[in-house]
Amino acid sequence: MAKLGPRLLAVLGGIYALVVSIIFTLIVTRRLPTEELAVLTVFNAGYAIALAIPGYVTTWYPRLLAKEPGRFSELAGAGVLAALLAWVSLAVYIAAYGKLDAATLALGLALLILSAWPAGAYLSVHRQKTLALLGYVSQTAKLAGAFLVRLNPTVATVLLINVVMSLPTALAKLTKPKISPATLRELIRGTPYQTLYLLSTLTGGLATYAVFAAGGDSLLSYNYILFQIAKSVYPALSILPLMYGSLLTETDKLRRALLDGAVLLYLYLVAATVMAKSPEWYIAVLRPSELGNAQLTEAAWLNGVALLASGIWLHVDTTLKGVEEKTVFTHRDRPAKALMFDIAAAPLTLALIYLLAKTHGAPGMVVAYAISGSISAAYRLKLLGRGYLPLLTKLYLPAAAALALIYVTPIPLLPYVKGGAAETILTYLPNAAALAATTLGLMVAFSQPTREALSRFIRGLRGD
Repeated sequence: MAKLGPRLLAVLGGIYALVVSIIFTLIVTRRLPTEELAVLTVFNAGYAIALAIPGYVTTWYPRLLAKEPGRFSELAGAGVLAALLAWVSLAVYIAAYGKLDAATLALGLALLILSAWPAGAYLSVHRQKTLALLGYVSQTAKLAGAFLVRLNPTVATVLLINVVMSLPTALAKLTKPKISPATLRELIRGTPYQTLYLLSTLTGGLATYAVFAAGGDSLLSYNYILFQIAKSVYPALSILPLMYGSLLTETDKLRRALLDGAVLLYLYLVAATVMAKSPEWYIAVLRPSELGNAQLTEAAWLNGVALLASGIWLHVDTTLKGVEEKTVFTHRDRPAKALMFDIAAAPLTLALIYLLAKTHGAPGMVVAYAISGSISAAYRLKLLGRGYLPLLTKLYLPAAAALALIYVTPIPLLPYVKGGAAETILTYLPNAAALAATTLGLMVAFSQPTREALSRFIRGLRGD
């Protein structure tokens, strides 16, 4: 384990987290009574809204701590203050539902404070391996908590497990919170950017209504299944905090973006390859009642393209924010301009989703997502400038070429069982390994950063 770097630990931790998440979700949805599930749904909705308030502070944690780690206590003070304001919002939301409960409110406050504590941001910049290792501790606590939920299936138990999960990272760096007017003024300068981010998120959420208008509940259900399929890239997302933290501190930012991008896009490509070659396998795991549904199968097949486009967008967006020199963004900085573009393009994006989904159903919806994501990513790449053109030539185009070759090249696969979820997954593992190896071979052949990342990985395993 000592030879494993923080990124490999993070990816393996992401796989572990995905497995634990599936187990925990199944137990919660199957064990909680209907009334408790209703309360949990209301809490989750209210909590998601409340988190927008600390977001005005927490967005800047990694950037400030990368340059001035000594300001940890000042950021902790601002975070706690934002969490208290957010808690008022959460309490009002739950009260409107009519199910005020002291335990739920107390646990909600604890969750908000823990989410606003800057320890995770500090570790992502200065102690990346520690952060990766603490992820295993948190997920193990969640796994143990799943069995507690079985014994006591209540909302309070579920929320308590979430609190316990957040403690390891928060306890890794403790301090006495300090309220600093100067820090608060500095954070307030980022208000326009964070507001743009929220508006962009809101306009993105309107895509759901465009899908509903085009195809009703049936198309929405397909959209949900495709969303769940996309969760297969969960392990790749564990790279992002480490990549962002490194971009903020390292001198050769392009090289860091290329190396982390090679890992990120490879993991996205593995999931996309499975979609390209075995779209019905995902359906057999998630929605076996839909096996034989030609429209959903075609949409899952095309979703590999949309998934890779979303991975490219995620990488270029993280790079754009990571290389920006200003600590706190204003509306004149490149990350803000990218959000303005998304907001301005939203009417055309929504129209495209509606028209293609209305005309071609679920496959058209997927194509629309791929087009809109690609356009948004292209604009961010333009904002980065010519200095970051190697991202396109050494990463994005090779990944797209690899996926195109996978789509058109016959790859023999072993038969697998379409039965229970566990049986369907286990019998497909040999195929998954073969497709992962094929994808790696193509990326090594096409992409120099992938070759370098693989070489570094092998040297790390050898202890060189």
